[in-house]
Amino acid sequence: MINKMYALHPHIPPEIISKFENAYGLRIEPIPDGKVITLCFESQDDGFKLTNSGLSDYDSERNLTDIFFCNVKGNAVSLFPSLYISENDMKKEGDYSTESKSYDKILRILRNNVKVNPDLQGLLDLFTSEADTVFAEMDQYLNNQKKELFVLTLEIDGLSIGRSPLYESIRDKAAEEYYKDYYTLSNKTVEGSDLACSMCFEPKEKLWGYVSVYNFYTSKTDLAPIAGGLRKELAHNNFPVCPGCAKKLKQLKPVVDQYFAFRFCGFDYLLIPEYIAGSSEEETMDLIVDIMVSQFAAEPGELLDTRLGSFTLGKRKKIVDSNSKEVFDYLAETKNTAAYTMLFYAENKNEFKLLSTVENVFPSQFKDIFAAKERAESHAVFKDLPGKKGEANYDLSFRFDLLREFLPVASKIEGDFSKSFLETTRSIFKQEQISYSFLLQIIVDVIRRRFTNEDNYGLSARKAFLILKFLNYLGCIKPNKHKVQKEVNVNAIYEEFFAEHQDFFDTNAKKSVFMTGVLTQHLLDIQFTDRGAAPFRNRLNGMKLNPALVNRIFTEAIEKLEQYDKNFYRELQSDIAKLMITGGLEDLSNDEISYFFTLGMTLNKQFKTKKPEETENKE
Repeated sequence: MINKMYALHPHIPPEIISKFENAYGLRIEPIPDGKVITLCFESQDDGFKLTNSGLSDYDSERNLTDIFFCNVKGNAVSLFPSLYISENDMKKEGDYSTESKSYDKILRILRNNVKVNPDLQGLLDLFTSEADTVFAEMDQYLNNQKKELFVLTLEIDGLSIGRSPLYESIRDKAAEEYYKDYYTLSNKTVEGSDLACSMCFEPKEKLWGYVSVYNFYTSKTDLAPIAGGLRKELAHNNFPVCPGCAKKLKQLKPVVDQYFAFRFCGFDYLLIPEYIAGSSEEETMDLIVDIMVSQFAAEPGELLDTRLGSFTLGKRKKIVDSNSKEVFDYLAETKNTAAYTMLFYAENKNEFKLLSTVENVFPSQFKDIFAAKERAESHAVFKDLPGKKGEANYDLSFRFDLLREFLPVASKIEGDFSKSFLETTRSIFKQEQISYSFLLQIIVDVIRRRFTNEDNYGLSARKAFLILKFLNYLGCIKPNKHKVQKEVNVNAIYEEFFAEHQDFFDTNAKKSVFMTGVLTQHLLDIQFTDRGAAPFRNRLNGMKLNPALVNRIFTEAIEKLEQYDKNFYRELQSDIAKLMITGGLEDLSNDEISYFFTLGMTLNKQFKTKKPEETENKE
């Protein structure tokens, strides 16, 4: 992954590299609605004096020239006295205190500053002996803000940290230490020599072994560098990187984090292109970088401008969710001269955890996904569905957040299927096989839970059918095939439906289960119309069905319809009986039976000829 990231460097426009580059590790990202408290000091013969202060909006560009605020992890501090503070963190036991978390950090920074430039001793003395004066100045901004974060910075004689001559030596030291983590172990310099760099593949006199751009490469831990014989000081044998390439990787990280990072149904991931073959590498990679940089500024759903290439889509097609910025549709229109790596990760403080990697996804595979999506969505059962009260009808669309409804992530009620969701996602992008039995089990579990809770299980069944159709068209699942049975003719409206969906209704048994579900829902609608309730629902065994239960439900449903003198469905009853008599129910899994039965209940209205006295079950 790091090598693929490194290969991007020649294709990133210099103005973008320079936009993110700084020699001190300063924060580049904006801070939405961020505020900066500036304490102004005047240098005097006997030390320093706090003269006034000010409050301003945080500005990313000004940070690189004046404020010098750095992102630091946990309780660490930077070399510059610009840091996050809050009222709560400035207080201890309810009062401002020099022993508070934030004030302790300020003092630690100033002590480090004095070690580099002793002329700043007076500033440290002021913060130590005149803390009440400092607190009083800050209180006008912090008072009653509690947890709200501010960036605190200093000015001396009207000059910011980035411009003050008193901080020149500290800026120099910060620049010197910018790459220090790459070649030091326990504050000792550790370098290799006369090895080939693992990035540029050229022999170099000096090599560093701790170039951990992302913290999944933990070369300084006790369990890391196998190639170094488990000796951390020999990590450069495992992953040698020359200083020049280390600098390029350092430059690339904020660029990748900005333009090649996306959200996918609650997961963070990086999408890294890699040139594969052909004679136009520069043109291909430049186009891809142009697409990915441009999409960053585009609003979700917004059509990017035509300079992205000769292709157009008319409108953005989305496959992740309704809000995330996506780039898959544009990449699908490029040639197969580049492939993509999707790296799913979770980042928390100092930990960068790899969750899943999908390597070598080609534009043609993106295109196949969109083709399967369009084909699945084209069926009438997913069109013109009734919206919620007061809302317009809508068409059901396949997106990955639909799949996540059945493979939830960190749900307190339904569990955590993060691993299964990412594995299924990987299989979809790679067009690899997914267990049909596993999917049906997951789908039926969700439907049963929603049926029991009297939730909208019918919509879940319809969504599941769209997912299954999509995966089948993409070649990722193979619905269970059963032995060929005697052909049975049923009502034309059912024949037409089964012909349209013969990939799932290829046996008489599946058809009979589905039609029994239709008949059952007809009965429930009648009960609801007559009694305001549907007691037959209790006979469905929580949707945990098997062949014997389907036969029982079929018989009892007919008895109830006759009892109510409202058996308007004798032709349907006869067709089901003809299908059942050919057998085959025992060849279906209980999950198949439960799902196709529920799908029949869900779609009953499109097979229903209403009688004047009937109304729909609004359950």
